[in-house]
Amino acid sequence: MVAALGCRGTATNLDVDVPVADRGAAVVDSGTTDASTPRDASDLDVATVDAPPPSDLGPGLDAPVDAPVIPVDAPALDRPPVDAPALDRPLVDAPIAMDVRSDLGFPVDVGAVDAPRNDVGPLTAGIGEGLSPDARPELRVSCGVTPPTPRVTAGAADRFVLRGRVVTPTGVLSPGEVFITGGTLTCVAASCSSRAGYAGATIIETGGIIAPGMIDTHNHPQYDFLPPWTPPRRFTRSDQWQGVPEYRAFTEVLRNNENLNNNTCAMVKWGELRALIAGTTTIQGGPNLNCVTRTLARNIESGNDFEGVDHHRPNTLGIATVSSSDAMGLRADMDSGQLSAYLLHLSEGIDEPARREFDLMVSRNLLTPAMVIIHGTALGAPEFAQVGAARAKLVWSPRSNIILYGRTTNVGLALDRGITVALAPDWTPSGGPNLLSELRYGRYVSQAAMGGRLSSRDLVEMVTSRAATAVDRPQVGSLVEGRYADVMVIPDRGCDAYDSLVDAPTADVRLVVLGGRPVYGEAAMMGALPGEARARCEPVTVCGQPKTICVALASTANSLNQSLADIEAQLRVFTTPYPLAPLCP
Repeated sequence: MVAALGCRGTATNLDVDVPVADRGAAVVDSGTTDASTPRDASDLDVATVDAPPPSDLGPGLDAPVDAPVIPVDAPALDRPPVDAPALDRPLVDAPIAMDVRSDLGFPVDVGAVDAPRNDVGPLTAGIGEGLSPDARPELRVSCGVTPPTPRVTAGAADRFVLRGRVVTPTGVLSPGEVFITGGTLTCVAASCSSRAGYAGATIIETGGIIAPGMIDTHNHPQYDFLPPWTPPRRFTRSDQWQGVPEYRAFTEVLRNNENLNNNTCAMVKWGELRALIAGTTTIQGGPNLNCVTRTLARNIESGNDFEGVDHHRPNTLGIATVSSSDAMGLRADMDSGQLSAYLLHLSEGIDEPARREFDLMVSRNLLTPAMVIIHGTALGAPEFAQVGAARAKLVWSPRSNIILYGRTTNVGLALDRGITVALAPDWTPSGGPNLLSELRYGRYVSQAAMGGRLSSRDLVEMVTSRAATAVDRPQVGSLVEGRYADVMVIPDRGCDAYDSLVDAPTADVRLVVLGGRPVYGEAAMMGALPGEARARCEPVTVCGQPKTICVALASTANSLNQSLADIEAQLRVFTTPYPLAPLCP
């Protein structure tokens, strides 16, 4: 497993020296793996709230404002809609936009996956047969440099200068500065000292690598308080595992408690906090609730977190729930620009019925630049050719796919067609515990099944700039002047910056800034910030390391003033939540 790190020189794993390749002399501390795990399906059945209170997380996180319609170039397909081949399950009229997975009640084949069956077709889709479903271990990789201890010179509480190696869209500034004013990136350069407001700002010598806050383009955070699930077998499409008794028993604690005592909010907050401490500042899949979308991580589908701009719609139930008339409305919204990202769970599986979901989507005339295909595991070269021609996008969750189906999406075919691909963990029951873990697993799949096609930079961009493109949220995902000040920092041990981000253990995340506000970081550094900047923050221990996290907001409305301790106490009334950081180096 050490060899998969790809370092040049020698990596030390406990007392065994293992030669590794290609990155600079490295020293590795051994970590542990989490258990093999798999995924979910339960209706939230909660109402949205239309009058959000203002948030204090910076620009883009306030109440909605009127926003102009942004046109989307979405040419019609070069053929009229046709009747798609019938799926081997009934079409279901259901709401188009769903916040979390729901049980569809489709017939479930409970036979062994490897037994011949005439309902699945050839099991030829995807790549990675035989890959381990286990998370890659967390290892500290060093290239001969001891990370400097962070130093803080306290100044203004709303202006920060971060110094370190800075990852930008055009390369790495070494050294560089990121100047934050309010909630905006005012300057990203080798030096920002000439900018107005620089004098008197709080200076943070991070001793680290400064990168954009990561974007999780596919998750179900309400389920992330649950531990990993061990499925009874592997499946060939998603409706199968959703109906097995083992899965129903596993999710019973959620179904029995989600609608009691505002527990849904606590569940989702726990999921977002698990993402936040790993450097994720924007996440997909949260329900539209004031107690969720006005605090913690930004929510991709919520305009409240993006200055009122909301041209996004998720569908976790699948294309079978979209009637012809629904599809006509969706297509009209795509063409007008009212819908710029339709996040659709599609063709999740490896058999012919899963693939035929793509045919149904095409017949509904929805293959446009606004289509964001989540999973697409059953797709092959002909389908990806159409996706590329339409300029649609793809979200890849490799570990969840391997755990549930034994194979994952052939993203190489997608990349061959110029498709924008994002990487995301899916959820804790069957995916990675966070994006850092999924980065390592993505590298493992690339090396083991793709000939090493994906570089560390490719993988990092799949959770930052390319992820922003995939879901049409250009305000995040890149350290560029004028964009939202969402930032993560990890220690600098002298390795390539992109390699370092893929290798980074969750416990080593040094600082997370969200909307210009430091919300998580090393206790000593956070404690040296101006008092106003760390108001309502609280201590937390992550893998034995003292950290500080800022969860509660000033408002008492909609449970926005809940602390981490409050959230955990609420969950412990009916369960023991999965740890914020389940893996430790």
